[in-house]
Amino acid sequence: MKERTKNTLKNSGLVLLYSLFMMGIAIIAFRIGRENTAQLDRFEFGALLIIIGVVMLVSFVNVYLHILIHELGHLVAGLASGYTFMLFRIGSFGIIREEHRFKTITFGMSGTMGQCLMNPPESGEKRGFRLYLSGGVAANLMTSLGAMMIYFITPSNYLLLFAFIGLTAGIMNGIPIGFNDGKVLSKLSKSPVAQDQFYQQLKWNGQFVRYNKTYSEVADDEKIINAREPITEQLNVYTKLIEMNALLEQKRFEEAYKELSELYGQIGDIIVPYQSEILREYLFCLLTGDKATAGLVDEILSNRLFKEHLKRKQVDVFRIKSVIAYFIDNDRQAAEKQLSLATEYLDKAPAFADKELNRILLDHLKETMEF
Repeated sequence: MKERTKNTLKNSGLVLLYSLFMMGIAIIAFRIGRENTAQLDRFEFGALLIIIGVVMLVSFVNVYLHILIHELGHLVAGLASGYTFMLFRIGSFGIIREEHRFKTITFGMSGTMGQCLMNPPESGEKRGFRLYLSGGVAANLMTSLGAMMIYFITPSNYLLLFAFIGLTAGIMNGIPIGFNDGKVLSKLSKSPVAQDQFYQQLKWNGQFVRYNKTYSEVADDEKIINAREPITEQLNVYTKLIEMNALLEQKRFEEAYKELSELYGQIGDIIVPYQSEILREYLFCLLTGDKATAGLVDEILSNRLFKEHLKRKQVDVFRIKSVIAYFIDNDRQAAEKQLSLATEYLDKAPAFADKELNRILLDHLKETMEF
């Protein structure tokens, strides 16, 4: 009952924040529209539409500017804390640092528009996470404050729009609600176990990206599950996903299916970025393992988050689209085309571990489908 009340309050808070954001955009758009139409001799509907289009375009550009500013804030704060660069992503385009080179990747996570991953100091000392996690919010707020100071000297509604979007981005990422920096920082500040899990996650990511470690090479004694939190808690689920990926990598599909079934039964309590991964691999196991029922498959395929995930251009999405084409649509030609695209995008995966996992699963599909 308490969990349901917390979720209701969280959802209400998010709706309120988004409503205030849209209201603020509408007010500033009205100011820009009034400013521009005042210069016309008479009202022109076409001119109004052009102004609305310009405001929408400028708003869109400002949103992505503040995503870039936010992630750069994490980068600068991480470097100041002794962390080293690992991955930087805006939208689905990213750059990673492997052991001896930088490389571009094509990768996205549901519920995220950007990402900056850093490797903690080799000493293993748990420090700097507060500055690292706060860097993005601080960057949004500082640039917004700067824009407001310029606004008071040289008033411009476009500067006001930039400042408002940055202020909103800072607040929505800083308040510990939903899946954001503030929430993670709150978890870590309250729990030494959560801190251990967080540093473990950063360490694993570094090994997967830079040092060619696979999911199967993660030792059992490295894995930390916080027994005081449900298995659906963000840091716990990450560890479960590492275990699930290792099982798939080893072609232990029956065990992977059981793990995924348990997570799927609690999918609503899991953060959005991990939901799409669970839905994808659960559907993979259902269809390739001949365990699918029409109702369950339809439930996954009609999931709004999963439908959005299928629009991404990345290796694991092309892989599951191949499985859907072959086992559901009975379209060998489409299945083969999607497999070919998956192979083409294999090198664009964000980490060596992902490439190795998908390479093994693609080879398995080629054998199963007899391509």
